[in-house]
Amino acid sequence: MVRVQWSPEHYKWPPRSGSAIASQFVGFFLDAYDLTFVTAMTTILAAVLMPPTLSKSVVGYFLTLLGYAFTMIARPVGSALFGNFADRIGRRDTLMITILGYGIMSAVTAAIPTYAQVGWAAFWIYAVIRFILGVFVGGEYAAGHPFAMEFSAPRWRGLVSGIVQGGFSWGVALGGFVVSAFTAVFGIKAMYAYAWRYIFLTGLIPAVVAFMIRYTMPDTPVFEEAKEKGQLERVPFFSIFKPPALWTFLQVLVFMTGLFFSSYSMFDFATGIYARAGLPEGLASFYYGIMGVFAAIAATLWGLASDFIGRKNALVIAAIVSAVLAVPAYYVVYYSAVVRSVPLLVLGAFLMGWLSQWSWGLVPVYLSERFATQRRGSGVGFGYSSGIFISAWMPLYSIPLYGVFKPIEDGNIWFTAAFWLILAGVVYGIAAAIGPETIGIDLRIVKEK
Repeated sequence: MVRVQWSPEHYKWPPRSGSAIASQFVGFFLDAYDLTFVTAMTTILAAVLMPPTLSKSVVGYFLTLLGYAFTMIARPVGSALFGNFADRIGRRDTLMITILGYGIMSAVTAAIPTYAQVGWAAFWIYAVIRFILGVFVGGEYAAGHPFAMEFSAPRWRGLVSGIVQGGFSWGVALGGFVVSAFTAVFGIKAMYAYAWRYIFLTGLIPAVVAFMIRYTMPDTPVFEEAKEKGQLERVPFFSIFKPPALWTFLQVLVFMTGLFFSSYSMFDFATGIYARAGLPEGLASFYYGIMGVFAAIAATLWGLASDFIGRKNALVIAAIVSAVLAVPAYYVVYYSAVVRSVPLLVLGAFLMGWLSQWSWGLVPVYLSERFATQRRGSGVGFGYSSGIFISAWMPLYSIPLYGVFKPIEDGNIWFTAAFWLILAGVVYGIAAAIGPETIGIDLRIVKEK
């Protein structure tokens, strides 16, 4: 328990805070909703984008996941660009641009040609579209996380952080359920032939909802106050590389690298573990959706827990528990698919969803509490995205790891996934331990160190 002197002011919610939180929830929901199509339909997209001789192999599976990686490695570009805009022109106006670009590019994915039509060009067209989409995604949370946090009551910023970050996992859940439902309605042959396109088009719906909410919103009181006081910087992005903000950024970089290892241990591997254990694609997507539900609940509850035990304690506890339970938990995911036991499948989904995602519930609040208002969009956005520099290439790292762990996995990939979760706990746990406790600080006067 971390003791903070809470005053009545800490419990007050700014006007329109509910709309601001809903806006970022839906925007972040769209992030995961779209990305889930790539991971839930990896085997289908492999057949669409790869030659038949490669599409069913482990190498083809991981190469297809590079489409996910291309989306991720573009995020730092978007974070740098739109984070700077968020600190110069405002959070709200920047978010209007990012959600439009994101929604459009998600829908454009539905129009790409297949390998049968244009050969390897299909994969590269797909990769370019996913890269452009990733630029808008990077801007989405660079402006969106500070937007939600600056509209929150200080006493409950951890809860709001968990709700907003949970939007990502709810997007995973609904994305998995949508793929499962489309597979049931159209059939697996139609999914491989054309129905996968319809799934990407559904991403337009949450994009329109988020745009409409943001259109009616003012900017945050914290940003407006900094603007009125003349505290805005000419190029905020560059200032995060100057001490003392530089030391904050470097600690956040290590922290986010570990968290992305954790996240990808689920997103890159869940459907692959299920499918290679013999679970049909539709069922694999369904339990992937169940996993997303548990992940959303975990992020929300652990964000709330940090309002009582502190950000640092919550992160270190999550890191230790996840690393210790990684191997038995991910083995349950694999074994549940082998034996087709519904209780075990639910248990495995719970363990993988919870352990890989609960620490993420603190990300919006922890990063927002680390950077000053005049560079919060740049710091949160690029700090968040910096974790991708190393982790985005996990599909490539996993190819040789698969060879090393093959005697343990017996042709599956569950132990490779567990390895990444263990490494994640070590990396982000150490980073959190050496960082400061941030609960209770005033977002208007953050002191970087």
